[in-house]
Amino acid sequence: MLQCKNKTLSLSFVCLIFLITGCLVSGTFMIVESFPFTTQDGFYPAAVNLTTNEIWIEHADKLDEVESVGFELWITNNETSDWTYTGYLDDYDPDCMTQSCFDTSTTKKIVFGPITIPASTGSSGTQKFVSYAESFGYLHNVEDLISKTQDGMLNVIGIATGGAGGNGGSVDSLRIIVTINASDS
Repeated sequence: MLQCKNKTLSLSFVCLIFLITGCLVSGTFMIVESFPFTTQDGFYPAAVNLTTNEIWIEHADKLDEVESVGFELWITNNETSDWTYTGYLDDYDPDCMTQSCFDTSTTKKIVFGPITIPASTGSSGTQKFVSYAESFGYLHNVEDLISKTQDGMLNVIGIATGGAGGNGGSVDSLRIIVTINASDS
């Protein structure tokens, strides 16, 4: 028992030395970016630049890898019929925020969905929330998503279909949650 306590104290002392001297070589950090979408007839574009996030800035020169990417989504359907929402990613281009630019892109990939939002049954619409944990069940092309996120800049595009062309709903908010690993080595 005494030998176990001595090992624990020794290990604690070594960890304390690393912390005091700044030699802690790695860590895992979460970056959370929220942004609203402005609809263009069922088309929801956003240029995402994680490189301005203070956590990204702090660890950019030590970034080893993006470990995972998930999301939280708040969406409302105000129509009397179901519609679906599908998310895509593309190369970062803040000037490519139109449906025609998206349609001609050769680098876009589906990354989540489709998510069905049931028809509205009341005056406030049907609201759907997809949690961070649930988002992993909707993800596609995860390697591409992680790869594009590794650069810190990407376009995120949502497409609403069904109902009256996706016009009777709204993506209220989308939050991207990125887990990165960073180290001094």
